[in-house]
Amino acid sequence: MKKLFIYILTIATLLTALTHTAQGQIIQFSQFYAAPLYLAPSYAGDCFGSRVSLNYRNQWPEVGTFNTYAIAYDQNLHKLNSGVGLMVLRDEAGAGALALTVIDICYSWWTQINRTWIVRPGIGFKYNQRSVDFEKLIFGDMINELGLVANATTETPPLSHKPFLDAQVSCIASSDKYWGGISIDHLFRPRASLYDDDSYRENMKVSLSGGAKIYIGAPQTRPRGRQSKQDLQSVTFTLLYDFTSQADNLSIGTYWHKDPFTLGCWLRGIPVAVRAESYSNLDAITIMLGYKIFNFHIGYSYDFTVGHLLSSTGGSHELSVQYEFQPKARSKKRHSVIACPRL
Repeated sequence: MKKLFIYILTIATLLTALTHTAQGQIIQFSQFYAAPLYLAPSYAGDCFGSRVSLNYRNQWPEVGTFNTYAIAYDQNLHKLNSGVGLMVLRDEAGAGALALTVIDICYSWWTQINRTWIVRPGIGFKYNQRSVDFEKLIFGDMINELGLVANATTETPPLSHKPFLDAQVSCIASSDKYWGGISIDHLFRPRASLYDDDSYRENMKVSLSGGAKIYIGAPQTRPRGRQSKQDLQSVTFTLLYDFTSQADNLSIGTYWHKDPFTLGCWLRGIPVAVRAESYSNLDAITIMLGYKIFNFHIGYSYDFTVGHLLSSTGGSHELSVQYEFQPKARSKKRHSVIACPRL
């Protein structure tokens, strides 16, 4: 009865969130599985013990300064069939002129629904703070006929900081080879305008993710529990689709893994979709190289920008580091981590 209640509550929450209006741009790491708590709160505790995750993204260095930093810690609570996590994220644009800081507390709960599949609902509560350094901004009325910044702007200064609360829910089903789920972010749609009015509310984002993992040269069924140090060679196919009412984004690709190396390649954007005249929604091709040493997972990826901005952006660099603390004793409970890539 308890399981049935949790299923109904989870689905009702997700369906309710889908009825809200959403609009705006989508912020995303290329190595999205290396930032698990940002992807979905259901990934909190998706490890055998605990882990620390670090992420850094430098986007379009030839255009300007767009940096994103994240640090997260999550812990598997075997005795409670649960996981908890804490993430701090900082997104900066224009040498820090415009910034967003997020502190996210996540909780997930998992249950075995049959011999093959587990379900992991999750929820996250966020404290956000948007900020701007108005003195660093340059407006059109500040530039004189010689192209020099010589005048004071007539623009009304906004608030220097705007705090607001938000929430995210998710649900993921997984087996030894497959996984799929949904995550809905910005449930509260809080007022996020730096002018402290209703001119802008945080955009709700829906994410659909899934994939399949194929082990090469071995039976396709793997025993649950801690993986051996000499992992089998595998190929993993992944998909992530984010959308709002006015924007969407698709990442589809594959990972090849043979301990200690991981190679990844995926496409971001929707090639067949046209959002404006002579403009394709195709964004970038990403190449990733990962290496595991002891309990460290280290990944570097580069986004090759495609389309009209091919030679103008300088691409995007991304670095991820994960360290997993293994438990001293294996839990007697049957447990499985999600089959998704670790990077």
